[in-house]
Amino acid sequence: MHRTFNVVGKLTLLFAAMAFTFTGCGYRRPAQVKTTGTVTLDGEPVANAALMFIPDSGRPASGNTNTNGDFQVSSFGGNDGLPAGNYRVTATKLILKDKYQERYDRQVERAAAEAEPGEEPEEVDIEFGENAYANELPKKYAELDTTDITMIITKQQEPLVISLTSE
Repeated sequence: MHRTFNVVGKLTLLFAAMAFTFTGCGYRRPAQVKTTGTVTLDGEPVANAALMFIPDSGRPASGNTNTNGDFQVSSFGGNDGLPAGNYRVTATKLILKDKYQERYDRQVERAAAEAEPGEEPEEVDIEFGENAYANELPKKYAELDTTDITMIITKQQEPLVISLTSE
């Protein structure tokens, strides 16, 4: 089984950093609508997926699914939600390719072997390039140009259901 990494978190930070460049002095946050939901692929929950919500105009937002496929969306942080409006959504689930997973597993084994008896092994932190990861979700959902996921967020928002299908 592949171990997923915090690539989702890194991508989220990258998009958040990019979003900060769009804000300037005197910028006022629009009213946020708590936004939650579930992601499924062919009816099954999708764990560890990264979602990006890109509005017609304004700040993009993100969310990550838990093991049950549930997510909360953050625009400014703290799962604050989204402003009401129209969004296109991208979805990815990045996992390490086999050869990189094997390298990571060897490092984990080495850390466990080097740990003193009764102590937790050191956490293994290896940086891999983007080519080390594969997207487990259909490719069409990964890009803004090809995704067909659209959402309308209203002031009285019900939990979203994002139903992905295999190609």
